[in-house]
Amino acid sequence: MNRRTLLRRTAAAGVALPLAGCLRTGDGEAGLTVADSTYEEGENGNAVVVVTVSNPSGREASGTLYVNTEFDGESYTRVREVTLAANETTVVRVEYDAVYDDVTNASWNTDLVKD
Repeated sequence: MNRRTLLRRTAAAGVALPLAGCLRTGDGEAGLTVADSTYEEGENGNAVVVVTVSNPSGREASGTLYVNTEFDGESYTRVREVTLAANETTVVRVEYDAVYDDVTNASWNTDLVKD
């Protein structure tokens, strides 16, 4: 490598590195989060998992919500797409075919994957 090439690359790196933080896209900011989740009886008597999803960031965010549920040893997974504007919160109701009064043991967890 000759001296001019080395000087050009060093100068370019010297300019680019200090600006790297200023040019970031904000991907490191918090996006969608699950604020709360509960289990209740739906209007038609079926079991419902109610999930509150928030977007505390300053920009729109999207993601895929996975609700993994087990009723009396039977496993279910439901998937919902969620898009929220900046600083917005929504409630996602996930209804199941299981009758609420017939369920003796219920457990669930949620996973939110950013798009």
